[in-house]
Amino acid sequence: MAISDIHEVQEGGDTLLILRNSGAPFATHNTEDEWLNALPEQQTEISKRRESSIIPKKSHNDPNDALADGSSNAQAQPEPLHLGFRLCSTTLINTCSYFKKSLSGDWKETEPEPGYKWTLTANDWDSKAFLLLMRILHHKAQEVPRTLELETLAKVAVLVDYYGCHEAVELWAETWISNIDEEMAESFYSRELLLKLTICWVFSDRKRFRSLTSVAVRTSRGPIPTLGLPIPDQIVG
Repeated sequence: MAISDIHEVQEGGDTLLILRNSGAPFATHNTEDEWLNALPEQQTEISKRRESSIIPKKSHNDPNDALADGSSNAQAQPEPLHLGFRLCSTTLINTCSYFKKSLSGDWKETEPEPGYKWTLTANDWDSKAFLLLMRILHHKAQEVPRTLELETLAKVAVLVDYYGCHEAVELWAETWISNIDEEMAESFYSRELLLKLTICWVFSDRKRFRSLTSVAVRTSRGPIPTLGLPIPDQIVG
């Protein structure tokens, strides 16, 4: 597995984490099922546009055309991007419940690469969001932006939830959310609303979470897909 680049997050770090298939699609709907006849009278032009960001439109093209397109697209697809990150195992253990378990004792996920005590793998994460999180955990404050776009903040929230490093990121999250305060409001059911729900859930912003949940329940015309985001089933069920 060829690594295109290695980010030296911690100079002399003893851990190599290989991020495979960096930049995979994020928060996408995995089905084309639509809510047929589900309260159509409740829709406005704005709500239709917002809803379409979650429920993809079905294609009515010739199946043979789709197969041909799929074949050409497959040939044009670039190789998945694999990136490396030099990290400190002690820092990871002290900040993340995930790594505290996976780096304990003699357990090894894979044979370490030369020059490292540990070699770990991860899949599909956004490389910029992952690098940002690793810099926070390794106390590289000067390399961490004070403002994040909504999409990036949601990607970081998913990583924080997965790796269990809420405490280490808590103060940063408060700053990021505060700096996009006006964007955090939402009036319609949409993909952005689900991203905001994720951010508020992961970072325990209870007031905003209750408000956004109310909007989702009130304006959704059918079951709410989670888009693979860490939103509790009891909220969307």
